Amino acid sequence: MLKESRRKSSGDLGTDDDRPELRAPGKSPQTCEAPLEASGEVRAAPQVPQVTITPEGGGSSREIQPEDLDDEVESSLRRKLSNSSISSTGSSNADSEDDILSDNESKSKGLITLEHLDAGESKSWWKLKTYVRWPFNASQRKNWVQLAGHKGNFKAADKGHILKKFSENEKQCFEKLSGDALLPFVPAYHGVVEKDGESFLQLNDLLANFQNANVMDCKMGFRTYLEEEIVQANERPRPREDLYNKMMEVDSDGPTSEEHSQKGITKARYMKWREAMSSTMTLGFRIEGIKKQDGTCQTDFKKTRSEQQIIQLFKDFVGGDVSIIKSYLLRLKDIRQALNTSEFFQKHEVIGSSLLFIHDHTGKAQIWIIDFGRTTVLPEGKTLSHDIPWKEGNREDGYLLGLENLYQLLESISNEGTKEDSCSQTTETHIL
Repeated sequence: MLKESRRKSSGDLGTDDDRPELRAPGKSPQTCEAPLEASGEVRAAPQVPQVTITPEGGGSSREIQPEDLDDEVESSLRRKLSNSSISSTGSSNADSEDDILSDNESKSKGLITLEHLDAGESKSWWKLKTYVRWPFNASQRKNWVQLAGHKGNFKAADKGHILKKFSENEKQCFEKLSGDALLPFVPAYHGVVEKDGESFLQLNDLLANFQNANVMDCKMGFRTYLEEEIVQANERPRPREDLYNKMMEVDSDGPTSEEHSQKGITKARYMKWREAMSSTMTLGFRIEGIKKQDGTCQTDFKKTRSEQQIIQLFKDFVGGDVSIIKSYLLRLKDIRQALNTSEFFQKHEVIGSSLLFIHDHTGKAQIWIIDFGRTTVLPEGKTLSHDIPWKEGNREDGYLLGLENLYQLLESISNEGTKEDSCSQTTETHIL
């Protein structure tokens, strides 16, 4: 039985940020804001990828036309993404969180929008379809992938490394992890470096040893906001029109009648609603993005919440290869064992952290723990169990509950595949 999908109430949980990305050796970064990881060296003047757009309200899809890109539309696609990847630049201060929340649906989910800018005139929005194919040559060396994250947070580094925008909180986490049981499961940290007048954390590139990798980011826990954020939001219960508009974009039935009348939603209410839309609330984890080896990238999972939806996404992700699922299960067992003995894990509220799943056509598979920008140390002498429901004040994040649910879902895929193989062999025997 999956843990905690019954024990959480709709009022318990909240919103989002941070995410994945990686780089293969030798090239400067590109974000997979729609798709990425092209295999390759980008040409000096790469052609614009062909995309298909669909009206917000439905209707038939069509290719972008020149008139869509005239003066009344921004000259470039506005790519809004959430906070990070191999680690996050997350901050717990209210201002930065407001920025995250105000464009959460676009940023964290990798949606690309074309916005008409005429003030005072109601214009339609166009959303790019979830899948986009980038026109890189298959023979070229792979470039890095960013399933989500703020542009500018990452820079190229020496072969096998990437640079991530400096975060004091994340730096401290990596330093504490240096002697911890979790060390084999996090990106190797190589200190702080300066480049172009900015400070960066130098980390191992997790895709360096894979060929045309498939990548999935799963954000862990039953909440993705810090306790202090909900406290601050409750202390300042100001209805915000931007959050109302964001909710309306996703679910026009989401706001209450009172919220409709005032055309505003408080930050605390939005945070809880946002979590309830996805499997964060029901399963203790959610899928943030998937990049396939053919270059397609899917990042719109804000309404993905059921067990069957998650199972189908994983089946598609591995292309039906049960051996990869079994490799992931072994890695999850090792991670769980390390978490149980980790002093770092016991002493930190782990918020916004992800498990990054990576495999390629050779069958090689790995899982890494990423994103520590919002992971917060507990007061001296305090510890968390990570396996009980969150109530305001206890700081529990439900990380282990989500991990157990994730393991059980993958195990069900593995068992199903084993049964199918057995039935197939039996049928062949009878035929012979």
